[in-house]
Amino acid sequence: MMENFLFIALPYVALFLFFGGIFYRLFSGFKGSYRGKWDITARGDLLWTTRSSGFFGRSSIGVASLNMHWGLLTLFIAHVVGFVGGTYGLTYLVDFFRWIGIVGGVMLLWGLLVALWRRISNPRIRSMSTFEDYAVLLFLLIITSLGMYQSVIKGVFGVSYAVGPWLSSILKFLPNATFSASIPFTNKLHIIFALIFFSYFPFTKLVHSVTFPLSYLWRPYINFRRLQALKR
Repeated sequence: MMENFLFIALPYVALFLFFGGIFYRLFSGFKGSYRGKWDITARGDLLWTTRSSGFFGRSSIGVASLNMHWGLLTLFIAHVVGFVGGTYGLTYLVDFFRWIGIVGGVMLLWGLLVALWRRISNPRIRSMSTFEDYAVLLFLLIITSLGMYQSVIKGVFGVSYAVGPWLSSILKFLPNATFSASIPFTNKLHIIFALIFFSYFPFTKLVHSVTFPLSYLWRPYINFRRLQALKR
């Protein structure tokens, strides 16, 4: 019964909260209109933002931000490729997942550790931090650490041959949790924490990742001048 809840019910709860939460956050924030048209810039909750801490500790923000963003992007691509390879038995795609996933995992883990250290060690960043800031970092640290432990320390690969068909069954609304009997406990924890994180995702600052500022393509350029130049 617990296996059915964790690997059949929980995935659908996560999907519902992930997409439903994003939809709710996107449209519930509109508090007005601009020239008769709904505009995302008219949002009233001001929460569709990363609350950047780049003004404080600029020497370390680059290391944390670049490694986290590129690590997450690399892992996303690697997981998609790996799940497709596992579903259709394509070994070369599973091997791609194996090696590229390790590279992305190292990048993400390093970026997360630097980001967490910045929030703890810098008084100004610590004072502006919220529970959500720490929760997001800890969730990602746990998920990444579990994945890296299985891949690098235990040397367990090929799990996507079981996870890929399971994920496919979820998306086809023909769920089958029998895959869980063939994968290590650490991988189960990795999946469970990931599903819980996806459920929490829409209610955090990470929602900024699902939108793209298209208006940047046609807005006027911002010109910067050095202070010495302005004094002349």
